[in-house]
Amino acid sequence: MTACEEFTMLTAPHVPRLFRIGMRLTRQPSEANDLVQEALTKAWASWHRFQRDGSLGAWLSRILVNTFISRHRHQRVVDATAARDDIAEHLFDRGRMREASDPEASWASRELSDEILNALAALPDRYRRVVELVDIDGLPYRDAAECLNCPVGTVMSRLHRARRMLRASLADYARSYGLGDSRLAA
Repeated sequence: MTACEEFTMLTAPHVPRLFRIGMRLTRQPSEANDLVQEALTKAWASWHRFQRDGSLGAWLSRILVNTFISRHRHQRVVDATAARDDIAEHLFDRGRMREASDPEASWASRELSDEILNALAALPDRYRRVVELVDIDGLPYRDAAECLNCPVGTVMSRLHRARRMLRASLADYARSYGLGDSRLAA
């Protein structure tokens, strides 16, 4: 008798019970059939390791349950990934996410208005650089201080002065969009 014939002969009486276990786990006949088939495939692949003095029914049942657990874990990962992709699709513009991986492209695509670009260009270099690092690039004060090779307090002071200069130079522009009041120029 070949190994295949022996496997078929010995496992055939256990298939109805495996199906019942599969039904309890999946609650769907088609899923239970798939689960039993996958478990039997795994059992066949490991047939050489089965100890003949052990319980074949228990061995097959354990393979079936482990297969179900593996499928369930895999499905949870797939579902979580799909949900994350759905959320990301709604929350993030994929084009902007791609640009963010390239800082130069990200900076070029900022689409700041000409008025804002002109106001930034009019700032003295030491103030403009702090605004670019902290407000535009989003660096923390400590990282900006490292880039500029100056103390954190200096970064904070320059940023305060730069923002005040920008508020003054952009006051009319902001008011034209209904964003400003008389305090902007102060």
